[in-house]
Amino acid sequence: MSRRYRVIHQTSEVTAEAAADGVVVVDGRRFHVAETSTGQYRVTGDDGTSTLVAVAGPPHETWTIAGGRARTCVVDGAPKRAAASRAAASDMTAPMPATVVKIVVAVGERVSAGTPVVVLEAMKMELTVRAARDGVVRAIGCAVGDLVKPGVRLVEIDA
Repeated sequence: MSRRYRVIHQTSEVTAEAAADGVVVVDGRRFHVAETSTGQYRVTGDDGTSTLVAVAGPPHETWTIAGGRARTCVVDGAPKRAAASRAAASDMTAPMPATVVKIVVAVGERVSAGTPVVVLEAMKMELTVRAARDGVVRAIGCAVGDLVKPGVRLVEIDA
């Protein structure tokens, strides 16, 4: 049995299909995925190149971090579900245990969807949390240096 995923990063989107044997096909390219520890995977391409990928978050909207870049993977739900999930995230939360290294916005500031709001560090990689929608920053629920857990509200945005 295989599972389909949509991998969303900013405005780009690709489809991935994962088989039970650890083979994942992304845009026709095959990769072998092996878990190295909880939440970390070694992804090896057919050409032998290998990357360590960290994974966290709920099944309907999982964050992946590889090479210092974060992406959002949405399990093959209908596009409505992914859009609703992102729109509902007007209260940005930490996708994994992390340290707040920078707060990019201020209360009262107008932001556009995709604007960086907080920078986190987890597993020696930086993760930029971005505004889920256009709006005004209503509250900031963290400070630089805070250790935050998954689900902890970092920033609230009003329309």
